[in-house]
Amino acid sequence: MAQTTPSSQTLADLRRRLDSIDDRLLDLLAERARVMDDVRAAKAAEGGSDPRLARPGREMTILRRLIDRIKGPLPPDLVVRLWRDIMTSFTRLQGAFAIAVLRSESYTALMALARQHYGQSTPLLTATSPAQVFARLDDGRAQLALLPSPEDAPDLDWWRNLDPAGLQVVARLPVDGVETQPGALVVGRAPFEESGADRGLLVVVAETETSRAKLGRAFGQAGIGLAGTIAESERGGRQSFLAVTETYVAPGDARLAALSALGLPAKVAGGYAVPLGLAAEKAVRRGPSSSKGVSR
Repeated sequence: MAQTTPSSQTLADLRRRLDSIDDRLLDLLAERARVMDDVRAAKAAEGGSDPRLARPGREMTILRRLIDRIKGPLPPDLVVRLWRDIMTSFTRLQGAFAIAVLRSESYTALMALARQHYGQSTPLLTATSPAQVFARLDDGRAQLALLPSPEDAPDLDWWRNLDPAGLQVVARLPVDGVETQPGALVVGRAPFEESGADRGLLVVVAETETSRAKLGRAFGQAGIGLAGTIAESERGGRQSFLAVTETYVAPGDARLAALSALGLPAKVAGGYAVPLGLAAEKAVRRGPSSSKGVSR
């Protein structure tokens, strides 16, 4: 039998093929929903609900794997949008899921990021201060919170109150962008889950007056790769820094004790998966005339 080539197929044939593909996609989504029911039952059998209804680390692992599998003309940013909507929708099937968003100078941008990442149907709760944002997490009205990235909101030092025993950063948005573009940090109560390519966040309180250069030298002595310092605050005559480490540093890491011995006690404030960098990749494909606005 002669093989049918795309050029020998009629438009009607091609449309029937598309209909068949759509049917299979829908069937696979229904199968995914049934598996999620099994996941929910397994969680209940293990002792109740899982506080990690949203798992940013696992989600980024999935997105990286899928992007690596792309063959042909399928745009990576389309894959990210589709799978983000799928994962958020199935997260809502597992239990209550809402996002608290800080009303600040960058509120419009934060709301846009929240809608882009968590979809149109996820409830967004406005909070007028970082304290109210954290209260939304404390009372269970919200499961995650969006706050402006500290380098984009230097007057807000909400990051000083983070602690892995309570609240910590679990993600950075947008996940398909680059670290240099304005974004938001996602805060929650779940344990940080590594994705395989992550940054760590440490709140460092200097015991004596300290420069960022001195901070960098101390990190080097302690054996911690310092990617940058994105915020600085002073209260009661003591400096605090929000440092970004090259890899995630977990609570109890021996290098934290080494840093403390140098007069720079630090506590873990969470971390985030390294963004996918698709915005930069698209700018390269389009050429320099279309790359404006990709980075600050």
